[in-house]
Amino acid sequence: MGRFDGKTEKATPRKKRDSRRKGQVAKSAEVGVALSLLALMAGIAVLRGGSATLATESRLLFGHVTTGELPTTMLIGSMTTVLLAMVVPTAAIAVVGALVAGVAQTGGRLSPEAVKPKISNLSVKKGLQRFKPSTAGWELVRTTIKLGALVLLLWAPISQVAAHLASARDLGSGLERTLAQTTTILWRATGLAIVLAGADYAWNRRKNDREMKMSKEDVKKEHKDSDGDPLIKAQRRRRAQELSRNRMLRDVMTADVVVTNPTHFAVALRYADGDAAPRVVAKGADHVAAKIRAAAHKHGVLVTEHKPLARSLYRTCKVGQFVPAALYEAVAVVLATAYRRRGRRLA
Repeated sequence: MGRFDGKTEKATPRKKRDSRRKGQVAKSAEVGVALSLLALMAGIAVLRGGSATLATESRLLFGHVTTGELPTTMLIGSMTTVLLAMVVPTAAIAVVGALVAGVAQTGGRLSPEAVKPKISNLSVKKGLQRFKPSTAGWELVRTTIKLGALVLLLWAPISQVAAHLASARDLGSGLERTLAQTTTILWRATGLAIVLAGADYAWNRRKNDREMKMSKEDVKKEHKDSDGDPLIKAQRRRRAQELSRNRMLRDVMTADVVVTNPTHFAVALRYADGDAAPRVVAKGADHVAAKIRAAAHKHGVLVTEHKPLARSLYRTCKVGQFVPAALYEAVAVVLATAYRRRGRRLA
């Protein structure tokens, strides 16, 4: 266990961000191989006509060579042209597949810290730690499994290719059969690569998560440091404001009336039995005012336009406070209108 002793806690979001910035992410070379092979097979499917052309060309050209009508050098030149027309685009597609695999695993993030030279990497002790028996043993097991699976899957089609080439009467027919068997070999190799990539990525993901684990003391220290982080404080403040605003908008449904400016301000008032005066249950400007009006319409609360009163209430009252005595008369008028609509009398 060694370096993992005491590290029982999952990595915090901050630790994960720092690790990604340093280039410490779960990635597998097998994923690149699998995507390259998939891209290669896609390229072969697109360029299928080229393989037929190659077989036809080789049969015709080889026939001319055997009859002495065409020099061998011309045969090689013609077939090289056809081969290049197939191989170059297919190889380009495979390279794109490898690049996509890299971007998919790292999120497209470039990490200068990951490639920065470190003196600590020259440590003989750390170098020997990388080759500890458990790691070397696991690598040997993985390599053995891959080689064994490759032999089991590909031995039969490769043997058939060798037999076809040995028994072919001419280069064209032998090449046709070889291309067909090669496609089978590649599909089997692709399937195996996908399985290996999934297993290898899962193992690397688990290993990376284990290496990023933290001790309880590390978590406490990070929380303590975060308390003084201006960015964390700003995020908490925004969350608190959002929660407060959501609670306020929910209270609009309990209001008797919403007084508007009509678009800049909106103040929701409620006069409950037993209250000394009407109370402000919600207020807002601009987009918050629009949300208050929308909530009022949704819950059937009267929305009335009264510019001077809306401005005065917005500027002088906080949410939860009673309306000041100076505004009683104006507020009584809008409440009376709301009550008449609902058949209630103003106390």
